[in-house]
Amino acid sequence: MVDVFTAAASPVSKFRSPATVAVDNLLRKTLRVSDPRDPDQIANALLNFYPEEADRDRREQAGLPYSSAPDYVPQARNTGPSSVEMAQAQDDLERDLQTLSTSSPLKDIRIEMIGWGRSIRQLANDGLAAARLALDSVNHDRAMSARRQLGEYSRLARYVGTLTDGSAILFRRFAQSCDVLAGLILVAIGEGLASNGITRSTSIVRSAAGELQARRNAVIMALRSLTGSVESTLGQEDWPRGIEAYRNLVQQLEAGGQADLRALLEENALSQAMDDLVDLSTGASVEGLRELSTASAMLVHRFQRLIQFGQSIPVPIDVPITSGPPESPPLVAFVSSLQLFVDAFVSKGSSRLLYVARPPIIVYGLYGAGGPDQGAIRLMNLTIARGFLLEQVDCFAGCGCDDDDISCQVLLDYLLFLLDRAIDLYAVGTDPDGLGEQERRATAVGLAIGATLDLTDQLKNPGMLLCEFSDKLKNKLGVIRDELLDPFGGPGAWDPGLKSLMVRELRIAYQAEDQTERLVRSLTPQCDFNVFNFRNNQSLIRWMIRAILQDTFGLGTNLPSPVQMPSPIASSMASMGQNRPDYWSA
Repeated sequence: MVDVFTAAASPVSKFRSPATVAVDNLLRKTLRVSDPRDPDQIANALLNFYPEEADRDRREQAGLPYSSAPDYVPQARNTGPSSVEMAQAQDDLERDLQTLSTSSPLKDIRIEMIGWGRSIRQLANDGLAAARLALDSVNHDRAMSARRQLGEYSRLARYVGTLTDGSAILFRRFAQSCDVLAGLILVAIGEGLASNGITRSTSIVRSAAGELQARRNAVIMALRSLTGSVESTLGQEDWPRGIEAYRNLVQQLEAGGQADLRALLEENALSQAMDDLVDLSTGASVEGLRELSTASAMLVHRFQRLIQFGQSIPVPIDVPITSGPPESPPLVAFVSSLQLFVDAFVSKGSSRLLYVARPPIIVYGLYGAGGPDQGAIRLMNLTIARGFLLEQVDCFAGCGCDDDDISCQVLLDYLLFLLDRAIDLYAVGTDPDGLGEQERRATAVGLAIGATLDLTDQLKNPGMLLCEFSDKLKNKLGVIRDELLDPFGGPGAWDPGLKSLMVRELRIAYQAEDQTERLVRSLTPQCDFNVFNFRNNQSLIRWMIRAILQDTFGLGTNLPSPVQMPSPIASSMASMGQNRPDYWSA
């Protein structure tokens, strides 16, 4: 007997079988290839996956016996523009890790340093390998995750070095190596996109092929539950919620003259429409992604209109259930699953890293005639400013060891860490005006930089924190702050949504700093530095974040629950699925 669901709901087009899709996904995951249908990529991946067998084949072709001494042939390396920098960065990292693990002043934490080395080597290798395949969403996310963790190790190393007498320079050199590798991951992502022919206009789907197929199957299952085609028997006291909602939806579509949307309620038509999008996105080819740029806009618009009609059915949650038609969980499930499928094509991946990996002089004509958007321009400005800031921070590190110098150094190192996070947010932003959610979250970094400048200003806060920052450093910090905040205006122009994002980013930073300080205390001598007890039994950085939340927003640092579910199930479904205000918890 043929499995009806498998035959009708498999997310493939008429040219590809379910087995082909499954094998393609397995090859992408195991061999780490971008196009499983390219024989050259498969052959090279197999040679890399089985190095011993590849060496035997090569020696056999050369006419050499297997048992003889191996002839030393230079290994093939990445030939991209940054290949020399990558080799140098990895060599520098090895030298710094070796120095930390064998340094006599650090013998008490030698085991911890060896653990650092093992973790960081794995992060660097995985991040660089995944960055070269960043066209795939899973590898892109892995590369960005490795970069974030390298940045956290860099921040931790600077923190520990500042509070460890005599070893600060060793930790700072190690942190610099981590920073370089983290930066090269961004460059490698951009090179991977550029080498595949990605331009500013190319659509990059940020959902894995397997995830898209699961979302597609969820839509089909929800449609079957809505139309009553699943084999289920209603009891005598059960209300036909799905059939009733389906009837009302069909009436609205017919009354509104939406014949094209009425066709999408037929399973075969809906399956074919979704399969066309899934097939273009799972091919892992630039040609398919370019076709997707235009095809998805038209097909997704039909789905969005159907979602809007599905959400317009009345849901009277503010009156007794007997006064009107009851809610329909099958309709809510169908609309929600269809919206989940559409989201994969509406929120397109960012190609801004093209402008980080490629010189601006060759951008025009090769990567989009329009040039970089506002977000990409700010991203380039931030990366340039970061290099200058790092130079000034390292210069400041040799000034002294009193409490004020240590506090100022910790503060500068923290700002450098935050700037890297702002660069990450701009790197994945997609809004052409540079005003999307990612850019809005980065404004919290601008607030922290502004608070640092105010905290160290002797005219505004005399005697609070004596930091002898150079004029160049102050000016550069001011430029970075303005780059992050000016596009959104002053505090009077901030909308509630922007304020909530700022507050949430600051609260997350507060909690992360609390955890980092506990780890630093376990790795450094128990010296009574004011950096851990600056004001009101709070560390310097956490005190500063509290001050920002209090002075700018009038809030504390307690982090609320990210998801708050109301008690009644009906109210929860109406609020989440139907995009309506929650009546019960209002």
